[in-house]
Amino acid sequence: MKKYIGLIFVVIVAGFLRLYQLGVVPPSPDWDEAALGYNAYSILKTGKDEYGNFFPLSIRSFDDYKPPLYTYLTVPSVGLFGLNTWSTRLPSALMGILAVIGTYFLAKELFSSSKIKDLRPTTLPLLSALLLAISPWHIQFSRIAFEANSGITINIWAVACFFIGLRKKSMLVLSAFLFGLGMYAYHSERVFLPLLVLLLLIVYRKIVFQNENKKFLILSLIVGILTVLPLVSVFSNKTSMLRLQGTSSFSNQTELLSRNITKISDDQKAKDYIGLFLDNRRFIYVNTLISGYLSHFSLKWLFLTGDNPRHHAPDMGLLYLWELPFLLFGLYYLLRPTTNDLRTKFLLGWILIAPIAASPTTGLPHAIRTLVFLPVFQIITALGIIFVGSAISNQQSAIKRVWTHCLLFIVYCFVFFNVSYYVVQYFVVMNREYSEFWQYGYKETVRYTESVKGNYEKVVVSTGLEQSYIFFLFYTKYDPVKYLSQGGTKSGSFAESRNSFDTYLFRPLDWKNEIFDGKTLYVGFPTEMPHGNNAHILFLDGSPAIEIKDKAY
Repeated sequence: MKKYIGLIFVVIVAGFLRLYQLGVVPPSPDWDEAALGYNAYSILKTGKDEYGNFFPLSIRSFDDYKPPLYTYLTVPSVGLFGLNTWSTRLPSALMGILAVIGTYFLAKELFSSSKIKDLRPTTLPLLSALLLAISPWHIQFSRIAFEANSGITINIWAVACFFIGLRKKSMLVLSAFLFGLGMYAYHSERVFLPLLVLLLLIVYRKIVFQNENKKFLILSLIVGILTVLPLVSVFSNKTSMLRLQGTSSFSNQTELLSRNITKISDDQKAKDYIGLFLDNRRFIYVNTLISGYLSHFSLKWLFLTGDNPRHHAPDMGLLYLWELPFLLFGLYYLLRPTTNDLRTKFLLGWILIAPIAASPTTGLPHAIRTLVFLPVFQIITALGIIFVGSAISNQQSAIKRVWTHCLLFIVYCFVFFNVSYYVVQYFVVMNREYSEFWQYGYKETVRYTESVKGNYEKVVVSTGLEQSYIFFLFYTKYDPVKYLSQGGTKSGSFAESRNSFDTYLFRPLDWKNEIFDGKTLYVGFPTEMPHGNNAHILFLDGSPAIEIKDKAY
């Protein structure tokens, strides 16, 4: 127990940063979180999702067709604590803590037999786990109900079990099961995991493919196939692949190639054969893939800006700025001829395959689709810290030691400032500045409409409030049995949601034809109803979010 005191401390830090104010920071569940929560609630009560599908392998929500793992992980949480933001996010927070623990054992197994000079295997696992515990990128997605976070936790434990399995053969079977289970976690995992397995088998082929492992390899293969076999029905269903089509950068080829059609025409007139080659659509496809892939190695994106405001704290990147030099030192350490071994090939291979699944998609670079980078960045950064620390400890000159300690003091101060700044930005500033991006205001809206709906025959909610129906289902905890008996969700498309339930009617607002007779309450965007007379719902920065009215003026 004594040898795990350091790990226990790291787990406490990870738990605090993931569980503190979990239900209120971020300030509101977005529509995906609300959908995951309500579908878990519906499956708990009826065994069916909002569309009436019995224990589905693909959650159809908004015709987005999410992998099912996170929804099923949320079922017991909602069952124990009720349907709310905290219970919906709790599985992600717990998976985040498990990822930190898994990183400790992954790094421990990966470098357990290392005889590399300057490397301290006893320190590396703890430092790697600590870096993941305080990682802005990992904290961000451990505190929201996004499927990708459960995926990387499974990745970490699957690889850790693989390395343990090189010593204890039976663990290879558990590793195979976890690799298969990860396919149910997130769309990107369905590309990344087969590549990761292939990478492991190639790098460690001389160890894995030994006669003594034959029985366990066959059993592992059977377990892996049986685990992913149910997904055949998902992949064969064209409608369930709509998410892939919707996020593909090649889905709108007219927009992608329109500029090049004009260029090709100009090239033909000018007899510019080099231009004809470069403007060929096949070259454009390749260039789009390469550009998408390389965008995820942007230091600006990683350390300064991030992408979507829901993916990072204000004025922060995905990684701490102080980690950059240590990450570079870690890469240098791995690439040295004296260090280059199987571990180096595996870690660098992991980094190189991580962006592949995201490369052909839109909105790049993308923090969720490349969350699979973790925890490799943290392990390499830990290597860099140990490498620098070892170099400093070897200083013999008294003058050099003085200058070194002064430099270390500056580094410690910067680390403290950077981490403290992040904590403030995330737990204090983010809610105020980013509440608009978290669809804030629905809880307050539902609370108001529920308190007054008895005074009206119906409450009309604008479909301009995208996917508003799921928030009303979520916050009213509308009985799934009753909802399904009324037909369930009829359409989950982005433009047209479920038509009605209870006294709520979801449709576009047309003020020229709306009837203000005091029997209908209207809910919509401020741009749709700039003068709501019943209630003004504000974002946390004070700007208008949702207006509610029952009169024309």
